[in-house]
Amino acid sequence: MYKITLDKEDFLRYQLFTASKSKRIKSKRIRTWILLTISFLVIGLALRQNADGFLSYYFIGFSIITLIFYPFYQRRKYKKHYEKHIQENYQNRIGIESELGFEDGYIVNISDNQEGRIKITEIQEINEIGDNLFIKVKTGESVIIPSRFQEFDTLKEELSGLITPNNISWIKQLDWKWK
Repeated sequence: MYKITLDKEDFLRYQLFTASKSKRIKSKRIRTWILLTISFLVIGLALRQNADGFLSYYFIGFSIITLIFYPFYQRRKYKKHYEKHIQENYQNRIGIESELGFEDGYIVNISDNQEGRIKITEIQEINEIGDNLFIKVKTGESVIIPSRFQEFDTLKEELSGLITPNNISWIKQLDWKWK
């Protein structure tokens, strides 16, 4: 059994990683960015037709600023949203030590207040980023494993040996960053 403790950053990386891989969230972010930019541009051009030069240039300038800087703002906004979400929903799991192990074709996760068992055959994929390993289950849930504990490489080797016969994909994205 491996002793694991998750902190806020582990949960945040998981939420942001999941959001960055979601087609729905990706398209929503792009759609919001484009619609906001176009809206300011259209307002600016409409005001130009009415001969109000200052407001016209103001909105056209704001559309250019939105085009350039909105993705940075949006990135920060999503991060703050997930930080609040984690504080509300995962506060009882932050800093709690749990034990993770492998028994008879199962991943076993034991903590003070619960015990969970996941069949190895129910694993959909494993995603590895620089600081974490996310074991995604077919039901949509995930097991978060931080890479900062001493036996991380041993755990990876053991897990790799268990998933190879089941054709489970192991996706390495060691340079992943929230964008």
